[in-house]
Amino acid sequence: MPRLHAVQLDYGSHGFTSITINLQDDWPTILNYARQYASLYLKDNGTVWPVYRQNGYIPTNYVIDTSGIVRYVTESFNEAAMRAVIEQWLPDQIDHDVGVNRIVAPNGSVDSGTVVVPACTVYNYRSFTETYPVRMRIGTVYDTTVTVVGHAPNTARYVEFPAWTALTRGQLAVTCTTELVGDDIATNDRQTALVNVNVYDLAVTAILAPGDSVDSGAVVAPQAEIRNFGTVADMVRVVFTIGGFYRDSVSIPLQPGRCDTAVLRSWTPWEPGSFPVRCTVWGRWEMRPENNLLTGMVRVVGAGGIEEAANGGFLKADVGASVLRGTLELGPAFCNLRTETVLLDAGGRKVMVLRPGRNDVSALPPGVYYCRFGAGVTRKFVKAE
Repeated sequence: MPRLHAVQLDYGSHGFTSITINLQDDWPTILNYARQYASLYLKDNGTVWPVYRQNGYIPTNYVIDTSGIVRYVTESFNEAAMRAVIEQWLPDQIDHDVGVNRIVAPNGSVDSGTVVVPACTVYNYRSFTETYPVRMRIGTVYDTTVTVVGHAPNTARYVEFPAWTALTRGQLAVTCTTELVGDDIATNDRQTALVNVNVYDLAVTAILAPGDSVDSGAVVAPQAEIRNFGTVADMVRVVFTIGGFYRDSVSIPLQPGRCDTAVLRSWTPWEPGSFPVRCTVWGRWEMRPENNLLTGMVRVVGAGGIEEAANGGFLKADVGASVLRGTLELGPAFCNLRTETVLLDAGGRKVMVLRPGRNDVSALPPGVYYCRFGAGVTRKFVKAE
């Protein structure tokens, strides 16, 4: 039915009428055809078979001229042969017919940013030399015409259009049409294709581990969130470094628009201090390298959150303050501190400056107090009652 409908479209204005004879189909089936393809439909009531049967059967296709004479009979559908007979017996002859043979470019897949010269081939099917516009459309971003001049009969032409830069990502419809005024055959004026504009864009969107600080001796599995913002499935190579002593990599397949978590080899920190963290991703190609890198810092602290002192030593785990009979005694580790240690009341107000060793606090009223001491940029509070 679709091809018979195309024949009707081409020759209907020249005196041709297609009739579909339905011997066995019921009316709902015929109505379904009619809604899809505008044509005449005949449901045989027993009169068609006796008149048009040939050697005891009714062939699939007939071409009958305006006098009712059968000019063509066949059981198979040979469109080219049928069209030749139709054109021979049309009341109104076909004089002008050009059409698009093929869209040469763009077609298939191209990378974003690629410069493409759109092109097609056209053909003049009749006996007149023609001059006519040809239009190329690519999605909604490109709509351009060029003029074919002096196209000789029964020959093909290669047509190029102004360059197009593939920037719109994803799948785009490509349409090429001839626009000859007075073209007698409409169905060959248009060809379509699809072009996929590929974008390669992998990103590391978050460093999940380690966090801002980790305890010395703790086992940490570095992790990062990675995402494919592109349109092409890719194998993501993730490289993770911490300071100058840890480096590991892993490769993860990632579909377009999806995210995943890269988990790398475990790391056990021992050396206290602050260290740079760096995670990079890469694939077969990259068009937005600015999102391929994330950096951060991790601070390695002693067990329980005791950090490196400003002088390069350590605040030992027994750092604290003890109160006995009006005396507040600071542990020996306070001797290494380069910043002052102060006593604060429950409201956070500074009460006195403390010295390593014993401090007389007998004059203070009973209550809750806090010792604040520091090591570099680190601060610690110890409750003293």
